[in-house]
Amino acid sequence: MVDLAEILAAKDAFALSRISKTIRSGRGIYPVLKPLLVYEDNHLLTVFKPPGWLSQPDATNDLSVNEIFAAYLKEKYEKPGKVFCAAVHRLDRPASGFMVLARTSKAAARLSEEIRTQAFLKRYFVLTQKPLLAMGRISKKITLMADMQKIGRIAKRATGRAAPLGNEGAGGKYYVLTAELKHQDKTCFGYSVTIEGGKFHQIRALFAAYNAPIWGDVKYGGPALPKFRDRIALVCNHLLFNHPTQEKKLLFYLPEPDLARLPQYFI
Repeated sequence: MVDLAEILAAKDAFALSRISKTIRSGRGIYPVLKPLLVYEDNHLLTVFKPPGWLSQPDATNDLSVNEIFAAYLKEKYEKPGKVFCAAVHRLDRPASGFMVLARTSKAAARLSEEIRTQAFLKRYFVLTQKPLLAMGRISKKITLMADMQKIGRIAKRATGRAAPLGNEGAGGKYYVLTAELKHQDKTCFGYSVTIEGGKFHQIRALFAAYNAPIWGDVKYGGPALPKFRDRIALVCNHLLFNHPTQEKKLLFYLPEPDLARLPQYFI
């Protein structure tokens, strides 16, 4: 589907400064972005977002995937005027992985409804330096739960302890995820992660709350990556959803060999 070595191992190939300069020049963005394209039809794009790119506009005024792939569509199809291109879900700036962008307002509305009703399934893969523990032992599969509160630009436990099931917590938001250990070596532990809902820094905050912050996520106390400062070892590696206008499901995923190579791209 995608060449992870080209996207993750190459330090400057998809640097935002280079992408922005190419877009401002008015030509040449189509071949640059082509390696990131996973699927395309008249209603949507599925792309692999490199680390360091915004998934939606923010106060920095840096280009987001919306503007970047709108420029791709404008150049490829020689479209005059403004091009509609809108991400239907978020992915933190230092994270990477699959994202879906709607090409029409109808597709955006229908995909957003899938996300609201939890029919749009996402799975993530993360690398940590420390393991998740249960009863003092490395856990093969564990559900993390905590009452969290957004404080500035991070999320922390609101109560200082894990929240019980069925309790939304006092003054915070109830975060839940399930993590399954898939990889273990001398440098890291690799987890397949599914989340309930889609709250602010849900995966990053919960792993940190359970004393296993993600590699590269220094904001949450994680160890710095030796080669990169613009990324964390969190990848959206699996998407499954209904096509917004056709009676078919779309599945995008990184195969096991690619997941096994993730440590060498980050650490």
